[in-house]
Amino acid sequence: MAVVNPNPSEFDKSVSSRLGSLAQAPQQPLAGYAAAWYLPQEDLVQEPVVVGGQVVGDLVLASGAGWRVLPHTRHTLKFDEKPKPERGSTIYHVKLQAERPTPTPAVLGALAGLERRRLLLLVQEHSGARRLVGSRDEYLRLLSASEGQHPGTHAGLSLELSGETTRLAPYYAGALVVLDGEAPGADAVGSGVVEVRDKAGRLMATVPAGNTLIITSGFRVALSIQ
Repeated sequence: MAVVNPNPSEFDKSVSSRLGSLAQAPQQPLAGYAAAWYLPQEDLVQEPVVVGGQVVGDLVLASGAGWRVLPHTRHTLKFDEKPKPERGSTIYHVKLQAERPTPTPAVLGALAGLERRRLLLLVQEHSGARRLVGSRDEYLRLLSASEGQHPGTHAGLSLELSGETTRLAPYYAGALVVLDGEAPGADAVGSGVVEVRDKAGRLMATVPAGNTLIITSGFRVALSIQ
C-alpha cells in the first residue's frame, strides 16, 4: 500500500529525496574491459572536474603529451577497485592486470623506465565507454613479471598496475590524444542469434551474437560444430 505524505514540502527536505538513483542501464552484449592506456602523472597539468561520476570536458595535458596503448593479449585485461573503509571516508585499492606475448629487448628496457613512473590509466569497456583511473595526487605503479616458465605454456609477460584512490574511477567522454596508434572504438558485436542444435536437428540453445558459448558434458563425446 502506497503511503502519501500529506505535506510535500516536508518530504522535499528528506535525505532520501536527495539521493541519486541506482537504476540499471541496459546491459551490453559483452562485459569487462577491452583496452587500456597509460600516461605519466606529471603530464596531467590540471585536476579534472568530476560531477556525477563523470569527468567534465577534456583533460588538460602538457604540450606534446599523450596516452600510450598498453599492449596485451586479447581477453586478459582485468580491472577491479576494492573498497577499504577508513575514518570518515573510503579508500579504493585499484588493480589492473594484463598479459602480453614474448617481449623484445626494447620492451624490457621500456618497462624498466615505466616501473619508476607514477602513472594514470584510461580503461575502456567493451561498450566503448572509458574510465579515468587516478588523478594528480593519486597514481598507479607498474610491476611486470615473466610468464610461461612451465613446459607447454607460452612465454610472455604479466603486467600489473596498482595504487590507491579516494573515489571510484569516473567515466571520461572527452578528447583522447594517443601517441602510438589510433584510439579504438567499441568492439564490433554482430547482431542476431546463434542456434545450437544436436545431430538430429533439435534446438539445444539460442545464444545472442557476440557472446561466448561453452559446451560441457559429463561424458567423452565427439563434437562437430558447423
